Amino acid sequence: MSDEYNAKIIKFPDHVEIIKYGRPKRKPKQSKVRSTERKMRDEDEQEMYDYQQAQKIRRKIRYYCQSNDFDFFWTLTFDDEKVNSRDYPYAKKQLRAWLKYQRETYGKFDYIFVAELHKSGRIHFHGITNGFNPPLIEARSPKTNRLIKKNGLQIYNAPTWKKGFSTVSKIQDKNKTANYISKYITKDLMAIPTGYKQPRYFVSRGLQQPDITFEMMSGEELEKFTPDFVSGDLDIDTLAFEKTVSIYHLEENEHKEMIQTRIPETVIKSNFKSKKSYP
Repeated sequence: MSDEYNAKIIKFPDHVEIIKYGRPKRKPKQSKVRSTERKMRDEDEQEMYDYQQAQKIRRKIRYYCQSNDFDFFWTLTFDDEKVNSRDYPYAKKQLRAWLKYQRETYGKFDYIFVAELHKSGRIHFHGITNGFNPPLIEARSPKTNRLIKKNGLQIYNAPTWKKGFSTVSKIQDKNKTANYISKYITKDLMAIPTGYKQPRYFVSRGLQQPDITFEMMSGEELEKFTPDFVSGDLDIDTLAFEKTVSIYHLEENEHKEMIQTRIPETVIKSNFKSKKSYP
């Protein structure tokens, strides 16, 4: 079996995402032995490594979000008088202890929580849950006592979070939530000194994951579909555009055939190149 592929097919419960590459790729070989030593990299290499790791985690979180149902979005911050939120292992420990206690108290529930590194150096957490119903109170302005709403939706506070401050809101759009929560995984978060060998996200056991396969696809198989996103190289001398990545969001009908029920407005990203040398 060939290790080459030019398409990554991700099957979610309600749709299929196909990432079509302009040139064949080769599947990376999985090493059975993982080194416990930190690899020495120069500054540029480390920055690129942190960026790639952040992108990898963001994809994984987005896949979890789109493969499972969640109903509440959470933001949990720390009170500096109670928790040193600049110490990542300590902040992480506080979150995990809270999650463990909530499941023991209110029963098991699904969750994904990710860390966010604030500009001040403090850590706080964003999360999504399903089947978690602790006491919630309507958030009110401390000045006017009016109910706090965002985009017409009521914001809540969670009295069970006693380490700082909390906001909770109902999820309206699965895809927007997936993009929103995954964006907090950044290269700066990956690079924090106290975070070495520490997880940046936390998920409950048993979450569904998409079915991912890698195939060689001919161009004709996707010709009748419109991509949501296209990235490519534009030759500024000839104006020739070479696609490097195309992303399609499709569905399967009852016969397992790919169909497209919504025609998207394609977003195009161009990288400008030239084969000529200019004085």
